[in-house]
Amino acid sequence: MKNYIVILLGFLLAAPMLGCSKDDTTSPKVGIIYKSGDNDDKNHTLGDPQQINDKLKSMSNDELFQFALACGNQGNCSEALAAYNKILETDKNYPDLYYYQGLLYRDMGMMDEAICAFQTAITQNPDSAEAHYNLGYAYRCKGLHNEAIPEYQKSLELIHENKTKQKGYIHFNLGFSYFSNGMIDDAIGQFKKALAYKPKDKEIHQKLGIAYTAKGWTDKAKDEFTLYHEHDKPIKKIP
Repeated sequence: MKNYIVILLGFLLAAPMLGCSKDDTTSPKVGIIYKSGDNDDKNHTLGDPQQINDKLKSMSNDELFQFALACGNQGNCSEALAAYNKILETDKNYPDLYYYQGLLYRDMGMMDEAICAFQTAITQNPDSAEAHYNLGYAYRCKGLHNEAIPEYQKSLELIHENKTKQKGYIHFNLGFSYFSNGMIDDAIGQFKKALAYKPKDKEIHQKLGIAYTAKGWTDKAKDEFTLYHEHDKPIKKIP
C-alpha cells in the first residue's frame, strides 16, 4: 500500500507534456495532438529584432505564415513569433493564426499568452476541436482544472469520430483534470475510455491504477500496475 501512495503522489506532481514538435507537419490542418520532444535546443529568446525584421518585411502575409510554421517546427521560436506578430500588424483576423500562435506560446512556456491566443482562436472558430483541446491543456498547465474540464469536454463533442488516437489523448487528459479536482469516479471513467482507444498504453494503465488506489480498490489497482509493467518488457525476437 505504501508503494501505491508514493506512486499516487508522483502522479500529482508529474504530467505528460504535449507540445510542438519539430517533426510536426506545417500544414494548417495539422492534427490535434502535439507531442513534446526535448526542448533544450530551442531558441526561446528573441534574437536581434532589426535583423529579424529585415528578413520579414519583404514577405507577404501568406509567406510570413508559412515561414512562422516552419520556424516553429524547427524550434526557431523567436523568428516564428516575430512572423506572427508581423501578420497581425496588417491583418488581425488571419485564418488559424491565433491557434498556431497559441501553440508557439505554449511551447515556449508562456501559458498566459497561450490561453489568450487560444481563446481568440475559439472566438474566430468556435467549432475547432483542436483549439478547445489546447486551451484545456494550457489551463491544465496553470493548474486551472475547473477551466480545463469544459474545454476537453467540448473538444470531445467536436472532434471527428475517426480521430481515434486524438480521442484517446483527450479522454486521458480529461481524466487527469478530473483526478486533480478530486473527481475520482469521473477520472476512472475517462481513463477507461482512453484505454478503449489505446489498450496497450502503459501510462493510461498506470494512471488508472493510481485512481483505483485512491478509491481503495487495491486488487484492481494491482491489475493495472501489472499491465503497466508488462508493457515495459522488451519484445523477444524470433531467432
